[in-house]
Amino acid sequence: MNIQMQNNRIFLAIPGRRRLLIFLIFFFSLLALLFLNEGIGRCQGWSDIIIRLLPDDSFAVIEKNNQAIKIRHCPHHDTNGRLDEEQLIYVLGTIDRETWIDPANKAIARKHLEKHYNKFIKKVIKKGLEKPVIINSDSLTELVALPQIGPVLAVRIVEYRNTHSSYQAIEDIKKVEGIGQGIFDAIRYYIKTD
Repeated sequence: MNIQMQNNRIFLAIPGRRRLLIFLIFFFSLLALLFLNEGIGRCQGWSDIIIRLLPDDSFAVIEKNNQAIKIRHCPHHDTNGRLDEEQLIYVLGTIDRETWIDPANKAIARKHLEKHYNKFIKKVIKKGLEKPVIINSDSLTELVALPQIGPVLAVRIVEYRNTHSSYQAIEDIKKVEGIGQGIFDAIRYYIKTD
């Protein structure tokens, strides 16, 4: 008999009231987890539930507000502790949008994130571009491989295409705040729209 069947037998052997009590405890524990007043970090692609389940060491900085509620900033490690490079780029590109209790913590977070980013970008630069970057669909990790495109501009490129529609021509990338003729000239031969 497999373990699943044994667990079902044990659960079914519990009297009805006790089974209901176990279910209710589980249900309300889950609700409490979802609605805790713990601050969550700015994130891309991760649900609030996933962020709430992350251990504290997945974040660059943790602050406490006046009510002693934790505010966890800049999640960049997944639930298994592995660095999520896409998320790392996103939080670095949006760190100025975070609200900080102590502004000094922003510098601490940035330094921590940049340490990870520098290791990542060294590998990217060493590897070089293998194919043109498709500005309508490629990820942040592919966009930062472009010359003169760091996390902030990469996030802006993605946000622009998400809010406006796809780029019709590569020249449309100049509509992104911070990308002028100089940056366009540096990336024009490395990008395409599809």
